[in-house]
Amino acid sequence: MRQVITMGPREAAERRPIPTLSFDPQESTGRAGFTRWRDLLSILFEAEPAGAADETGLAGSATAFHLGSLLMLRIGGPAMTLRRTNATVARGALDHCMVTLYLEGGCTVSKGGSTVAMRTGDIGFLNLGCPVTVETSAFQLLALVIPRDGLAPLVKVPEALHGLVLPADSAVGMLLNDHLRTLDAQLPALDAPAAMAVADGIAGLIAACVGSAIDTRNPVDEPRGALLDRIKEFIEMKLEAPELGTALICDSFGLSRSALYRLFEPLGGVAKHVRDRRLARALDDLVTPRRDRPRIVDIAYHWGFGSEASFIRAFRTNYGMSPGEARETAGYVRWTSRKDAAAIERVLHRWMRSLTPQASQCGAIRRS
Repeated sequence: MRQVITMGPREAAERRPIPTLSFDPQESTGRAGFTRWRDLLSILFEAEPAGAADETGLAGSATAFHLGSLLMLRIGGPAMTLRRTNATVARGALDHCMVTLYLEGGCTVSKGGSTVAMRTGDIGFLNLGCPVTVETSAFQLLALVIPRDGLAPLVKVPEALHGLVLPADSAVGMLLNDHLRTLDAQLPALDAPAAMAVADGIAGLIAACVGSAIDTRNPVDEPRGALLDRIKEFIEMKLEAPELGTALICDSFGLSRSALYRLFEPLGGVAKHVRDRRLARALDDLVTPRRDRPRIVDIAYHWGFGSEASFIRAFRTNYGMSPGEARETAGYVRWTSRKDAAAIERVLHRWMRSLTPQASQCGAIRRS
């Protein structure tokens, strides 16, 4: 039996509502409405209807709730092909994880040469910093968007989350399924501080549920897993240091090079891990608007690259565009959004960039 919280008029007046964005297809029907819905999703995916030449009869819906440390999304639409390319990653500069529950419909997820199916009720995980293609049927879904820094420290091998699916009939799948549905149902009864308090505990619950599944796919014994966590934390703290590399890590932890290489083998190697984390930080510097915008060469040296040329090569390899193109693309998105001060795609992008692990200040969240 579901308990519904009721309040008197005075209590209701004092509630701070959860910041909410909602796109109703009835407000803009036909091709224009569907195009706007697709543009709204563009921060997450490049979306194309599956085999539909005429978009006139198509419609989609979307609602976003800002819960401080994460966003909760309700999205519905027709059969789609959703692509997150290197260019999409660079354009949005989102270092986030996405946890998805299909209420209706399902999809196939293709990444890195492998494909996995998601059915109604399954729980799926995506790393929004990685390319992926998702082929959906007509669908309704719930999704949580969580900063990587809010989830990665709680999971032994966070890179293994990308493409992970917890079946609907598994114990942990059922637990997360029930939790997401209950949170969605109870959001109208919660004010912003209560919702944020609930959200702050979700990352821990997710980590607990996926731990056994990740251990099965990527077994790491406890001592090695703890050591890997410590080294990754060390790397995050030293990303700006030019001397960060194999020698510094080995000296700091008393490891041989071969031991370090074996430890990072599931992540593609220690050098790749360091380079990818530096590129993610550099991308954030490139696209974050500020008055004293740093030069590309200054960003390159700040994040430990030996030259501007080597930084540009690594950036283009990772994101499919140059640092300058990434900056120009992000600036164009912001400029076009200013034409409509209430453009929800602009606000949604700001919300995603504003997420912080265990946020505590609701007053920092604004709708415009």
